[in-house]
Amino acid sequence: MFSLISALLCAAVGLLLWTGVGYVLARRLALGHGLALPVAPALGWAVQNAVALALGQLIGFSPVATIGAAVLLCSVLLVKRHSLDEPSASTDAVPWWLFAMAAVVAMAPALAVLPKQVAEGVILAPAIFDHSKIALIDEIVRGGVPPVNPFFGPTGQSADVAYYYLWHFGAAQLAGLTGATGWEADAAASWFTAFSTLALMAGLARYLSGSRLAPAIALALCCTGSLRPVLEAIVGGTALEALLKPASGFAGWLFQSSWSPHHVAAAGCLVTATLLVTRLTRNPNLLSTVILALVMSAGFQSSIWVGGVVMALVAAALVPLMLSSIPLPAWPRFVGAGVAAGLLALAIASPLLVAQYHAALLRAAGSPVAVVPYAVLGPLAEAALGGAGNMAAYWLVLLVVEFPLVYIAGTLTLARMATEREEDDVRRIDVHALLTVVAVSLASSWLLVSTVGDNNDLGWRAVLPALLVLTAAAAAGIARWVEQRTRLVASLAVAAFAASVPAGAIIIAGNARGELSPSAEAFAKAPAMWAAVRRHTPEDARVANNPGLFADMTPWPVNISWALLGDRRSCFAGNELAIAFAPLSPERRAEISGRFLRTFAGGGSPDDVRALAETYGCGTVLLTALDGAWANDPFAANRFYRLAEAQAGAWRVYVAVPSSDDDAPPNSAGQSAE
Repeated sequence: MFSLISALLCAAVGLLLWTGVGYVLARRLALGHGLALPVAPALGWAVQNAVALALGQLIGFSPVATIGAAVLLCSVLLVKRHSLDEPSASTDAVPWWLFAMAAVVAMAPALAVLPKQVAEGVILAPAIFDHSKIALIDEIVRGGVPPVNPFFGPTGQSADVAYYYLWHFGAAQLAGLTGATGWEADAAASWFTAFSTLALMAGLARYLSGSRLAPAIALALCCTGSLRPVLEAIVGGTALEALLKPASGFAGWLFQSSWSPHHVAAAGCLVTATLLVTRLTRNPNLLSTVILALVMSAGFQSSIWVGGVVMALVAAALVPLMLSSIPLPAWPRFVGAGVAAGLLALAIASPLLVAQYHAALLRAAGSPVAVVPYAVLGPLAEAALGGAGNMAAYWLVLLVVEFPLVYIAGTLTLARMATEREEDDVRRIDVHALLTVVAVSLASSWLLVSTVGDNNDLGWRAVLPALLVLTAAAAAGIARWVEQRTRLVASLAVAAFAASVPAGAIIIAGNARGELSPSAEAFAKAPAMWAAVRRHTPEDARVANNPGLFADMTPWPVNISWALLGDRRSCFAGNELAIAFAPLSPERRAEISGRFLRTFAGGGSPDDVRALAETYGCGTVLLTALDGAWANDPFAANRFYRLAEAQAGAWRVYVAVPSSDDDAPPNSAGQSAE
């Protein structure tokens, strides 16, 4: 089902591949100040994936493209060796053991992807719901890039993927190099994303403070969460819901790394790009321009919300700041390099841009982004304070509740640093640029809402760049308070940390323990069932199964066994996945979802079966004993499907009958298994 050894091998390959490439480039770009190694994982991941994706589209997805991209990027060492940045002094570097600590902490979100074997069967963590995109990783390994849509692809229609899939492409590279499954590669990529952003925050904390204590504090802060559990214990859950909206995906690093690592990776790209921009003001050369473009494109191709919307707003806000930091005669070179980087990033990301534009037209959903203040207050507080109170509550209540120590200590530290006299000009500009990232990121989450799906993904994810910066700044500030023995402030910081630990512990425990469901025993047997499906389904064919199968194993019903174990395309993977991946209007999506659910529930008509075969291109059908249609099998006596294999009392695999075989006796194969 899932091999931990394979997942660990993938993680090791990713660590070597991406960190190695990133360190070479960080040295060449003269990041200095001990930032080269902390930035290396995020930088290497971004540029190698962006280049490998372009190569994969030219020569095909293969280990040749993966390794070729790394070799191409490392070849910068062959040019002007003398311009390499000098290794950072030991007093500026992050100690090696902190990277080891980061590797351990990164396991917390990765645990969310692993299956849990218990006496009752196999259980999953709630966050696996958002990892159902593993099917996209398997699709890239099977068919290359650009990938065919594995979630929906009706006969005679285009089946492009209009989703920001670079993160999944990176996981597919790991699977392609090691032979791992998409599930195992997803777990490894989740770990690496967590590790890369932890290293980035630890490095920034060291850079901003000069303290050896700050990186360790940054890692500790990443294990915390919201104040909600403590507040519920004090005032009660009902009273808290009257004052505040319920918890959502607007959450800290630990939660978001567990659920949506591709958005976290995009936030790492944005912060890394900001550091590259400040150095571009000092040396706007060709290499810096190209690498900046690759990092920006990687951010967009991993998250349209973080790497697209927020990245664009941050770039616009940084321009006047950067121009004010350099003399007027240097403006043309910097502006030229910046414009070139932006245009190159757009060119690299253009295939996904075009695909998403076409998908938006087909959905007929209007603008994907709207300006609506974030809803914070519960009914009682909203009735008392009104709209203005709700807008202020974002800054005064929600951010304090969700990120207590990170938000308060980080903001105070950055603000103080921005007003201090700083002899190091580059560091001064870095502080102002990072403060700009925080302001734009938080304001975007406050005022902008995504309208594409059922959730406000833009509002939830836009906060991530600010969280990375504020965590590093908070760690820097706390380290300084401790070293200066500012007892009162340090005591308040410890109290806030203690109050936010329970939420972090709940998330980690949930990732490690999972949630037992009635389907645990049946899910443990699902690998054999899906292996049978693969035996009868060519790699370019599509499978139909009940979109609600094992629905009780995830917080919301999703076709989870197909996504994790199927390794074949689906003709309709269910409503939850269709929201993001099927270019359908809500009405059309509901109609198709209703047809598939009805058919597998036992209420389907002959026309429904015909539609599965002819309209939706379902070359294989999987029916299980858990489906309502098991006792009244609509596929058992029709001219569109024949039985290929079955296990008594468990499952039946049907394959489509070719048109030339329409007159063949139905169910002429596999009956002995029943």
